[in-house]
Amino acid sequence: MTISFTKIDIRRRSCRWVNPSTSEIRRYQFRIALVFAVACVILLIVMYLFDITGEAVAGHYRSADEAFRGDLGTFEYPPLALLVLVLPRIFSADTFWYNVGFVAEMFIFFVIGLFVISKLAEKLGKDQKKLMLAYTILMLLLFELVIDRYDIIPAVIALAAVYCFVTKRYTWAFALLAIGMMVKLYPAVLFPVFMIPLIMNKEWKNALKGAAAFGAVCLAVVIPVVMLQPDMLSGFIGYHADRPLQIESLSASLIYPFVLLGLTGVTFGFGFGSDNMLGPLPDATAQILTPLMVVAVLAVCGLYLFVLSRIKNCSAEDRLFFFSVAAVLTIMAFILSGKVFSAQYLIWIIPPVLFMFMTMNDERKERAMFIVLVISFILTQIGFAYISGYLDIINTQNMDGLAMALVLTRNIFMIVLLVCMIRAAYRRFILCRNASAVTSE
Repeated sequence: MTISFTKIDIRRRSCRWVNPSTSEIRRYQFRIALVFAVACVILLIVMYLFDITGEAVAGHYRSADEAFRGDLGTFEYPPLALLVLVLPRIFSADTFWYNVGFVAEMFIFFVIGLFVISKLAEKLGKDQKKLMLAYTILMLLLFELVIDRYDIIPAVIALAAVYCFVTKRYTWAFALLAIGMMVKLYPAVLFPVFMIPLIMNKEWKNALKGAAAFGAVCLAVVIPVVMLQPDMLSGFIGYHADRPLQIESLSASLIYPFVLLGLTGVTFGFGFGSDNMLGPLPDATAQILTPLMVVAVLAVCGLYLFVLSRIKNCSAEDRLFFFSVAAVLTIMAFILSGKVFSAQYLIWIIPPVLFMFMTMNDERKERAMFIVLVISFILTQIGFAYISGYLDIINTQNMDGLAMALVLTRNIFMIVLLVCMIRAAYRRFILCRNASAVTSE
């Protein structure tokens, strides 16, 4: 069986445009980057004039300042995240200018992501402008989360890893995955998704080189950390192991209707940087979600392995589609089955969803999924503004019905998106399996 991701027929009817020139694409990228830069400047001015303190200053500045002074302490993120947070602190101790430097970092990675989306679309013979516009719209819908958190960095690194994998730069692909994991944990779930096609194609050399690159990068980061601050990794693991059930998680939103019916009692409290649901049922649920998350991710990978074993004679484009779906589903399984679903986690799924759109060749399904995604983002923003804005202003940790209704509705739309992806993949699988059967005969 040959699994190739580069020999794709771009003469299909779904590709009805003439690829624009490189200079035209560069001008388009510049205009998008300029719009995003202006938005960044406007938000910084508003924050300065109205003395608004964002997460970059309220949370990240303290960690960066402590690290800058030599006190690593207990850090809730993987080791390379500290480098991201400390970099703006090197240039200024003033909180406003630290925020400016932090936003500049996020802007740079937004532009890198824009460039990689364009290159990936070009490689696959898709409409570069359309996909860059979709990328920008989705990022702007989560704008303050994009520039006030650092989740765009691992998202763009994971996107670059996908591009390297599609173009058969396997060593770079796995190395970038490891770098992304050392910034934020979630890119680790893509490791088996990358490894499965190589194993199925019996590309043992590439699989070993990829695994070696992944392991080498991890060791290159972890060993110095262990030598300089032995408690940093154990503190990171302990921090997340002890986290309670966050109110935005899928599980918390499903528990709340039982609270309204009086079937269980819960309380709400702030801790571990989030609003959490506390009580016998939420606490018991939180204990089982981490192993459940591992099972969910492995189940997606197992299903991907099964699909590849049944479509041996299908086209490279079909196999690329299943690769993209597996990437999205593993990340969504990681998010939806976890005990934390912070608003900024939605940034993680933007690049893989756009990559999946590049492989679908069904504009109707793409449009429907994009609409569901946009609605999910809007609901997330409304919920974020209400919970982290209004309820914080009136100093209450008692989540009301509106707050939990917004969370539940957003999570329902995420489930709808998940179902749409699974249905699209199932239909494509049936077509590929039937085609493989005919070819075998």
